[in-house]
Amino acid sequence: MMKGVEEQNVSMKIHGNARKNSRSRDMLSTLEGWVTNIKESIGGVKETLKVIEGCTNELDSLKEQLRIMWQRLSVLIEM
Repeated sequence: MMKGVEEQNVSMKIHGNARKNSRSRDMLSTLEGWVTNIKESIGGVKETLKVIEGCTNELDSLKEQLRIMWQRLSVLIEM
């Protein structure tokens, strides 16, 4: 009778381990999906940042042009 109980305990341990392994695989799969989504989001943010930096550079250039024009106008007004 003891042998049957021992076999049953081993069977339950194996079944329990299989369930834990399955849950672990599910969690790993979910985490991998999250990582992929984050990487894609970061890629999108980097692209947006490049566009914003380009716009900022263009605005800085326009600001400098306006400053120069204002200086020239100021000289003309003083004449």
